[in-house]
Amino acid sequence: MSGSEHGAGRSAPGPAAGGGGAGGPAAPPRPPADILVVDDDRTNTLLLADLLSVAGHTARVANSGAQALALAAEQTPDLVLLDIMMPGMDGYQVCRKLRAEAATRLVPVVMVTALRETDDRIAGIDAGADDFISKPFNRHELLARVHSLLRIRRLHGELERALAGQKRLSQMKDQLTHLIIHDLRNPLSGIMGNLDLLSLKKDNLTEKQARFIEEGRRSSKELLKLIAALLDVTKMEEGKLELKREATDLTALAREAVAAFAGVVERDRKTLVVAAPAEPVTALVDRNLILRVIENLLTNALKYTTAGGKIVARVEGPAAPGGAARCGVEDDGEGIPVEVQNRLFTWFGQVEARAERARAGAGLGLSFCKLAAEAHGGRIWVESAAGTGSKFIFELPTNAV
Repeated sequence: MSGSEHGAGRSAPGPAAGGGGAGGPAAPPRPPADILVVDDDRTNTLLLADLLSVAGHTARVANSGAQALALAAEQTPDLVLLDIMMPGMDGYQVCRKLRAEAATRLVPVVMVTALRETDDRIAGIDAGADDFISKPFNRHELLARVHSLLRIRRLHGELERALAGQKRLSQMKDQLTHLIIHDLRNPLSGIMGNLDLLSLKKDNLTEKQARFIEEGRRSSKELLKLIAALLDVTKMEEGKLELKREATDLTALAREAVAAFAGVVERDRKTLVVAAPAEPVTALVDRNLILRVIENLLTNALKYTTAGGKIVARVEGPAAPGGAARCGVEDDGEGIPVEVQNRLFTWFGQVEARAERARAGAGLGLSFCKLAAEAHGGRIWVESAAGTGSKFIFELPTNAV
């Protein structure tokens, strides 16, 4: 390398830490950093090492690309000052190799070079360089850029540690929540068992007592469904729920779901019907999971449909062979504002919708429905507007049958 490519500028060293002006407040001390200086010219590496040492940093020196990579592998530096024009392995190659290793992927790299062409700098950026210093360099500028990148590196490290801590806390919370939800089944089973025993003695109970017991049994069953949904949502989010697929007639499944609500429909003076083609609409699905999806949508529709209203459980076969079948629940209730619809299928979105006094779904119901449909390779959406009723529709692929 020619002598014109080495050396510092003519400016005086000045204070390395960059303190304030006369009478001004002193800058806070900077944490020392381990900086790897890479240049085939030993005079230049000694000059840079001395400058960094005066600024309070530790400088390790490499006079070739291979030596630089070995030192970086031995101990990850906080920053690399890298010359471009070196024999054998040039600075571009060194930078690419640093970026290819997990330990040095995020280490700031400043290329110190006499090359001034735009194409050379673009090549450096493509190789992964974070900044450039031109030779002959101004030591104040060099230290300013080094300290700026070190500050960004420290902030990035603090952010990574904070995120890792948040992730650990979130995992602990999820594990605790899962355990609590799972353990709720035992006391709930005891409650349901006692209520079942009491219901066997209904001949000795007043009509009011029998009604209270039956209401307790119904509420307990709803709570059991909610616990099952919570556990399944967790498994589906983690990709751990195994689907028990079987060829299933979706029309028969819709009729089964509708039949379960016969008592509620009669009591609330509403109409609930199934609209489906005469021939079976078959898909390879987890029967129990899809049944619960339909039941969740029916529960939601009944909740938001007034007395005298009508709910339709609709099943449609694929528009073309191998296409997707559609299932859905339609109601003529109050409808859902457009601005709320995109949030209905998320946990927090439902909370926000409730805060806005908008229709928000039945607890975890819609979140569960979305995850269940997607687990089958399908999708779910809503078509509605305020005051026009709602259609919740989900598609399931049939080409696997």
